[in-house]
Amino acid sequence: MTVTDMPAPHATVTQRLVGQSAARGEHPALVGGPAAWPGETLSHAGLAVVLQTAAAGLAWRGLRTQDVVGVYVPDAVSYVLAVHAIRAAGGVPSPIRAASTIAAMADQLTDCGARLLITAEPLVPVALSAADGSWVRQVISFDEAPGTVPFWSLLSRGVQPPVCAGPAELGLVPYVPHPGRGLQAAPVTHAQLAAEIGRLSEPAPVTSGDVVLAAPPDGCLREYTVLLDLALLQGATVVAAQAGTLPDAARRHGGTAAIVPAGTAMPAGLPLRPVTVAC
Repeated sequence: MTVTDMPAPHATVTQRLVGQSAARGEHPALVGGPAAWPGETLSHAGLAVVLQTAAAGLAWRGLRTQDVVGVYVPDAVSYVLAVHAIRAAGGVPSPIRAASTIAAMADQLTDCGARLLITAEPLVPVALSAADGSWVRQVISFDEAPGTVPFWSLLSRGVQPPVCAGPAELGLVPYVPHPGRGLQAAPVTHAQLAAEIGRLSEPAPVTSGDVVLAAPPDGCLREYTVLLDLALLQGATVVAAQAGTLPDAARRHGGTAAIVPAGTAMPAGLPLRPVTVAC
């Protein structure tokens, strides 16, 4: 059983993504990403299947509705898969800033009550150290790293359509720096996520014909999340990239747009536009 048509008024972003992706067939959705990825390209239809099977696996491992799960991954593909698998299972992703120290990560995981953490190489050693200083009891990795559960093992526990959630329920718990107080939770509801996608759809137009290179930001994980969702909901292809390798990635994949950290120079001589700029 898969979800192919979710009711629009109260559907979460993840429900919309699964429904729309299932209907888009073999058009590429995600390119690149984890080293252990079983194929460089995942279609939109394949994305819908992976999210629903990963949701079933997370539920089997004990994830319950509104449980918060840490997300500490190095690329856009891992990020999309982790965030939406968590939401599809009814959980709430809490993305961790790339610049966070182990102590700050452990504090965030403890503060949000996370018992699960999703990560990938080369971040696994840091993730495990942070988990040791928190309430996290399971670390799931996109790589078969010692001390972790392989993400791909989640895909053998059946299929679970995305869990329904009310507009006022939490859909994301990013942490932002506050002077003198360290990182503080800045929770975002499902309604707020949907509204931000709508707000950005005009100034950052994306179509199904776009190939969007996505480089991880140093901060602003809320905006990063919204921009990735905007691209995928429009049927675009998202390519995992790094800010320093945009020219090569653009030539290799025919990139037309990019999600990049603030201050990143767009490559000259390439038809590559910023969707908008994440900080």
